[in-house]
Formats: sequence, structure tokens, C-alpha cells
Amino acid sequence: MKKLLIFLSFMGLVAFSSLNAQNNEGTQTVDQTEQVAITSESENGVTKEDSNFFTKLISAVITFVVILLIAMVPIGMIGHMIYVNWQTRMLKKPLTLEHFVAKRTKKGLSETMTKEEIEQGFQLLDDAYNGLSVSENNEEGNEIRKPGKMKELLRAQKKVEEVGKLMPTDQELLDKYNDYRDFLYDYLRRSFFASWKLIILCLIVAVGIALITKGDTGGSFLKSFFTYGAFFWVPALVYYISSQVPQYMIDRKNERGGGKGWFSAALIGMGIGILGSGQTVRTKWSDGSVTEDNSGHVIALIIGLFVLLAVALTIYIWAIINYLRNYVIYW
Repeated sequence: MKKLLIFLSFMGLVAFSSLNAQNNEGTQTVDQTEQVAITSESENGVTKEDSNFFTKLISAVITFVVILLIAMVPIGMIGHMIYVNWQTRMLKKPLTLEHFVAKRTKKGLSETMTKEEIEQGFQLLDDAYNGLSVSENNEEGNEIRKPGKMKELLRAQKKVEEVGKLMPTDQELLDKYNDYRDFLYDYLRRSFFASWKLIILCLIVAVGIALITKGDTGGSFLKSFFTYGAFFWVPALVYYISSQVPQYMIDRKNERGGGKGWFSAALIGMGIGILGSGQTVRTKWSDGSVTEDNSGHVIALIIGLFVLLAVALTIYIWAIINYLRNYVIYW
């Protein structure tokens, strides 16, 4: 082995000497060519260094813009979802007569609504209710309307908000206004309707990555969890918020018999099944000895972990799909 190392070192030295000699032979020709190019560039007022600087600057600006756009997408999604959830929760809180009297006083208006304002308020509430397409009869035979599509609820919510802008101080109108806010909240309130198993899987993967990489962060598990592990627990958080489904859509899915997160749960079940599918092969030889081959367990473990990791990565896709479905398109 020692002789082989000496031989390889000698051959490397010879090759380096030969390459250096060839470079020296071509130096004068290259230098002359570069001198001509530099002279030509200098005459035009732009050097090669200046050209490289501007190229790198443009590349850096483009990279910064791309990274900014990539970062702004999830931030914008989270901000929009938080606002929608907050707006819906505000419907649960009944507004008092004192609240609107104070608003009217602050704007210099009379505490008492005009007859025209009261009639306009009742008309807006009637329009909100009559805009709901599905009608049923209760036990007393009275017609009850409910939304057939999400856009009907959003349109009704807009009508009710217009009544709030009138600042109702008529007690009858105020009571009906609060009743309609309760009605809207019953259909617009949101609940998590997706796969808890996928979230738990991502958290487990994040913890596993933190344990593996904590050596890179000075042995700190928390630092590793909030850096490397963030690639899984952050999308899990976005997935949780994006999977907050309006009650109206949950009722519709239940009527159609649709489960929540069944596809992800099936993939996770498949990965766990693969983990336990390894088998020990026992071979009995002619001399009576028995050997065991446990490589099947190792292969099953590797494949199972790979499948579970791949399933965890799909949370990025599901988070975007659920956001579009539950906050934008409402299908």
C-alpha cells in the first residue's frame, strides 16, 4: 500500500509539471489576446470586471425578488385566513343599542333613526333572507330558507353588514339584525375538517429531523426543531388553518357522505403497513444448523419510512388546495 501511494504521488507530480509547462507555453499567446480584448473594452468605457459586476447584481436582484415572492405567498395566505376567521367570529357577538348610539353621537347624528332608515334596514334584511335558494317547511308549516351555495351566504352577509352601517337604534330592527348575525354565524363558523393523522405525522417527522440534526446547531434540540424541523411543522400549521371549513360546507359534505382526510389517512396507513411487513427468512442447512436473514425488516423499514416521508411532504399541496377550496372558491 505504501509503494502504491508513493507511485500515485509521483504520477500526480509528473502530470502537474506537464500541465504547468503547457500553460507556460500558451501564456504569451493568451496574454496578447486578453490584452487586445481589454484594450478594446477600455476604449468603449466598459471593462470585463464592470460587466461581471452588473451581471451578478442583476442575478442577485432577480434571486431576491423570487425569494420574496415565495415567502409572501404563505404569509399572504395566513393573513387572509386569519382575517376571514376573525370576521366570522365577530358575528357571534351581539351588538347593543348603546354601541350604535355611541357611534351615532360620535358622527354627529341623531340617536333616533329616521323612518326611511328603519324601512331600509328591514328591506336589506328581507333581501338577505330571500336571497337564500333552498326553502323548507318546519313543523308549523312555515317556510325556512337556507343557503344552497356559499355565494348566497356571502351575499346575505354583505346585506347584513349594510344594516350595521345604518347604525340601527330601533329596538325591533336591532333585534332582527342580531338574529340574522346569529343565523349567518351558524353557517359560516369554521371547524377543522381534515386529517389529524397528517398533522401528527408532520410533527413526528419534524421532531425526528430535529433529533438527527441537533448536532449542527450546537446540540440544541429546540433550535434544530425551529430551523430544520420548520420545513414540516410550518406547513402543518398552514394546513390546519386552511382546513377550517365553514359549517355550511361541512353539512353538505356530510349529506354527500364525504369523509375528512381519508386519502391522506389511507397513505399513512399504507406506510405503517409497510413498516410491519418485513419477514425473517430462516434457512435450515443439511448439517442441521439454522440461519436467519433479517434483511427483510431493514428493507421494509427503509421503504416504509420513505413512504411516510413522502406523505408528509404532500402537506404542502394539501395546504394550498384546502386554502383555495375553503377560502377562495368554496367548492
